[in-house]
Amino acid sequence: MTYKLALQGVELAAFSLSASDVQELAGRRVIVVQSHARSVGLVEWIARIDDRFTSWIDVETGRSRRFQTDEYETNSKTNVEHVVADMAAREGDRIPVTFHVNEGTPEPEPQRVNKPEVWDYNAFLVALRAWEQPTGSKVSVEVFRSRFLWNVDMQIRGREKIHTALPDLGEVSALRLDAHMYRLDREGKKDPGADERNLSIWISDDDGRVPLRTVARTDYGDIRMDIVDYSPGTGQRLRP
Repeated sequence: MTYKLALQGVELAAFSLSASDVQELAGRRVIVVQSHARSVGLVEWIARIDDRFTSWIDVETGRSRRFQTDEYETNSKTNVEHVVADMAAREGDRIPVTFHVNEGTPEPEPQRVNKPEVWDYNAFLVALRAWEQPTGSKVSVEVFRSRFLWNVDMQIRGREKIHTALPDLGEVSALRLDAHMYRLDREGKKDPGADERNLSIWISDDDGRVPLRTVARTDYGDIRMDIVDYSPGTGQRLRP
């Protein structure tokens, strides 16, 4: 899946999401899902975006066993931040997390969590494709997005018609999901110094359940991500 990411109509980056064949990680069968954001056009003059987010998702449980991010530091074109969250090594309410910049030595930043299950961005997006409940249904989860953990309260808003750039789709029926999010500190408490965010996701209401659009509301306007290319896998469809 490939998306165009724009702010107030100005294209900022291309975003892609891909899945591998089944592999093995520490004796478990996993699928590697990777998302990649890359700046385009004039944005390269201001900031560099060439960020990768990689998840190793357990085939049997659908839960992430490892999450790794490699992304440029804010306002830097040289410093790359590397983060690994070892979800499979969780002990009690702590998940091992390491962080380093460029070739530095990884430093531990263990994260305290509050819920029995914790997700990462890629794994949660994959799970949402299979979430089918009545309008108004809610879920509250904790999700890693790069170095930090976020509390995400999500609700099924209902079905809407939206236009896409995909030639074989055009206007389609989509399930809209709305979320409110806030960042947590290392002790799992709400971070008072971080902004709270809202976003909406539209997922196609068909057997493919394809994420078509994401809109995140910010102080600068709506950051909008629209699908522009999609190559489905060969596995079983999410609906009969």
